Amino acid sequence: MSAERVSSAPGTISATVLGRIAPGEDLFAAVREICTRHGIRSGHIATMIGSLRSADVVCVTPDPETPGRAVYLEPLRMEGCIELITVAGIIGEDDRGELSVHLHGVLAGSDMKPVAGHLADRGENRVLATAEVVINGFSGAEFVRSFDEETGFVLFKVRPAGP
Repeated sequence: MSAERVSSAPGTISATVLGRIAPGEDLFAAVREICTRHGIRSGHIATMIGSLRSADVVCVTPDPETPGRAVYLEPLRMEGCIELITVAGIIGEDDRGELSVHLHGVLAGSDMKPVAGHLADRGENRVLATAEVVINGFSGAEFVRSFDEETGFVLFKVRPAGP
């Protein structure tokens, strides 16, 4: 496999930041704020739990127009009392140098049935009571997100961090 097909670079955890997100705040905006406040430009969500009052969740499905490719389904909008069971995520910069956050999660409504997928960054993943997060920042390597011609998605690739 070529380095282009499987990107990697050695890195170290250079910072661990603990955060609490208050009611009404959007998860994505809050994670970006925490990262900006603590100088994290590349990292990952080590853990996140809490509750939401609204969430937009998407999942991939086969592309009906292009065999072998996938597209995102329309977002599933969840509202009400939502348990945020777990969230995993990647933090990096996009090809314009803006902070980019990619979150996947498992959630459940009051029926206690889990819903899992990619949380859509539309400003509507709002905290109900609290969300607690642990973020690890990286040094030596970084995630950079850009459009991927092969898949048609905006994806992260890994590269050694600049000086």
